[in-house]
Amino acid sequence: MDSAEGRKHGRLDEKSKLLRKSGPDLCVRCGSCKALCPTNIEFTNEGMSARGRIALLKKLFNKEIDPSDVLDERIFSCLLCGACNTLCPLGISVTDAVYEGRVKLGSRKRHWLFRMGMKYAFGDTTRAFNILKFLDNAGLTRSLSWVQPFKALKEMRADIPKTRLRSAATVYKVPNPKGRIAIFTGCTVDFLYPAMGLSLIHTLNSLDYEVVMPKGEVCCGAPLLGAGLREEAIMLAEKNLNAFKKLQAEAVISLCPTCTHFIRDEYIKLTGEGIDNAADISAFLCDESLTATLVRPEEHPGNIIYHDPCHSINYLGLKDEPRRLLKALGFGLIEPADRGCCGLGGTVRLMHGNISRTLLERRIESFHAAGDAETPEMIVTSCPNCVLQLSSRIKDRPVKHIIEIIAANMKRRS
Repeated sequence: MDSAEGRKHGRLDEKSKLLRKSGPDLCVRCGSCKALCPTNIEFTNEGMSARGRIALLKKLFNKEIDPSDVLDERIFSCLLCGACNTLCPLGISVTDAVYEGRVKLGSRKRHWLFRMGMKYAFGDTTRAFNILKFLDNAGLTRSLSWVQPFKALKEMRADIPKTRLRSAATVYKVPNPKGRIAIFTGCTVDFLYPAMGLSLIHTLNSLDYEVVMPKGEVCCGAPLLGAGLREEAIMLAEKNLNAFKKLQAEAVISLCPTCTHFIRDEYIKLTGEGIDNAADISAFLCDESLTATLVRPEEHPGNIIYHDPCHSINYLGLKDEPRRLLKALGFGLIEPADRGCCGLGGTVRLMHGNISRTLLERRIESFHAAGDAETPEMIVTSCPNCVLQLSSRIKDRPVKHIIEIIAANMKRRS
């Protein structure tokens, strides 16, 4: 079956399935993948480590063990952060195996209600947002906080904005544009942080780019694949490919590294085709020699802690780019002791809130330890989901996306 036929029927081709299932069989159990595994570091349980999960998945795929509640917890508590993939000497993708395991385990009856909720919410995010906004305006979201996702929203103190970023196909024009950039908005920016999206538009317009948000964008599909709903993720991927591949754009920019990785890399595995000009905003702006366009304050703007999003550093390979931009603005960077995860982990926050909260507290402790000598004025990251998770607990200083800092220091167009 070729990739086009696979997309038509909403299935992975047999070669892709074989590649995903062969990973666990190649593992020699060296344990290299455990070094940066957040759940292994925190819980020191082999079953909660990357190596333990790959061993369990091998037995599951080979039918040596049956699906169970304990196995569910081990596989669905993986944050899919990708740290393990960067360390495996054989190049095994542990996260691919976890995705495959979740597809298999997700068919269990105990997941029925959760899967239905995920399909409803992410299959049509506009509909879900309108319902959520109606419930919030009616003051009902807090009374429903005993059930997900309302419980997670209450814990994270997520405010529902009155308006979203996207409502229709929109083009933000500039005189004599030097090119066109498409924005992949992503659910978190679109529905929870529209101001971040406006900051991105302002920044790109200031660089003389015409900006387009095309009609037809849907959720990238990462939450659905993370929930074991591969067929549904493929359908969303196909819709986004149709919406973006016909655009004459130099790049497709997203403020969410999860979205960037997913539409560029995971779509290839799901459909045989990815959005190959998808780019993270930090990498794109560094390529644009943004330093000359930034307005550096006359006085030292202060010290900040930069938090590396897992998908940014592990999948996109971005570490220096955001730091170069912040240093160009004169900020003093205070580095945490480790590259710890904030603990959101997509569906982990919904299914295993206790694990998510524990990892969040650990990350905040690392910020406090790093800031003992010089108090940071804010926490900066390049992922809206990390902003959501971190700001749910950090109240003594701002938590901002890097685009908000950059937009505030762009030279105004004449």
